[in-house]
Amino acid sequence: MPSLMHRLRGSTMVRSTYAMLATRVLSILIGVALSVLLARWLAPEGYGSYLFTLTIAQFLAMPILAGLPTLVVREIAIARGRNDSNGLAGILRWSAGFVVLSFLTVAALAITFLLLRNQGDGALPVYYMALPLVLALAFLQLGSAIVQGHEHPFAGSLGDGLIRPALLLGLFAVAAMVGFLSPGSALWLHVGAAAIAALFAFGYWFRVCRDHHPVQRPVPRYETRKWLASLLPLSLITAASLLNSRLDILMLGLLSVAEDVAQYGIAVQLAGLVLMGQTTVNAIVAPKIARLHRLSNYTELHRMITHAARLSTMIALAVFGFIFLLGEQIIEELLGEKYANAWLIAMILCGGNLVSSSIGPVAKVMTMTGNERTVARLVWLSALANAALNLFLVPIYGAVGAAVATVAAQLIGQIFMIYWSAARLRIDTTVLGGLK
Repeated sequence: MPSLMHRLRGSTMVRSTYAMLATRVLSILIGVALSVLLARWLAPEGYGSYLFTLTIAQFLAMPILAGLPTLVVREIAIARGRNDSNGLAGILRWSAGFVVLSFLTVAALAITFLLLRNQGDGALPVYYMALPLVLALAFLQLGSAIVQGHEHPFAGSLGDGLIRPALLLGLFAVAAMVGFLSPGSALWLHVGAAAIAALFAFGYWFRVCRDHHPVQRPVPRYETRKWLASLLPLSLITAASLLNSRLDILMLGLLSVAEDVAQYGIAVQLAGLVLMGQTTVNAIVAPKIARLHRLSNYTELHRMITHAARLSTMIALAVFGFIFLLGEQIIEELLGEKYANAWLIAMILCGGNLVSSSIGPVAKVMTMTGNERTVARLVWLSALANAALNLFLVPIYGAVGAAVATVAAQLIGQIFMIYWSAARLRIDTTVLGGLK
């Protein structure tokens, strides 16, 4: 029987993972360059306005995008699995209409709020730029989800993962050289970069993924009630995940000192690297899970999930080892001895993320098989446990307490998901899934 390493070397999953990891690393480097360029070129006030407007755009996009990309990936994969061209056409048109109608609603509310706040002074605040940016980012995310649903994960990740940040860096650099870079122009350029990336995603779908020779013209079939019913728990999952990722820093800011927040922020950045493999692999296997489950091909489904868990764990182990051996030295040389304590915090968070990688894509398995309501309840349970543990541990142990609380709460939710998946779906998502 071929070894795991032999199977992985010939796996398309591995090739896609390596390509997406390379894209992710390059995106991180571009992001650092963008931050340096804007921070140095724009005055602190201007850079603050730019960042605040981006935050507004992310907030306004939540009602539009909280659960839609996951829903689109799942429904496209299911429709393709059963050769349902009518259902495929339906989810494509319905999701585009949902984005437009949701954006118009959000834009009307945002404009009303801004007009009341400005009291008709005639000035056009830079914050209005959040609205076209929301629309561009929404269609970018939708286009990427459509391509990923057709099981082209690398192409689906290119628009937001590489094309948009690379365009931003080039456009900002040119604007800075000609003296055109300002908060307003930076936001317009961001809108343009997001729109071009969205055009790439939809163009790739149109040229590569779409069936150009259908037997007959599909008649869109809409399952609006079913899709809306799925959107609510998927949105709750996204909201709870966002809360979980910010709750520890929020608690530190409220219950501890500023130095702890700074140390913790550096640790979070390091620990996030351990999850790069899991995040990448999950994006690759998500549509495959939905399709194989729909086809009741459980043998291939189990094999793929086990390989995914092992591949993400191997990557996590490599990153964990690097941070364990060199992380403290890198922190001290780049940031100084005042950030030395960040290494211990990072190792606690890295340990939790390593365990999370070994657990496998359990949340994806549940959401892609139509059990998003259970995932939503368990993720919110984890968020409540996170809040309670942070409230207890942060006043006593500071940033270390926040790290322990976050890891413990994360594992509580995932342990329940493992048990539920094994009991109800008969699927073991962990690295041990293939062992008897």
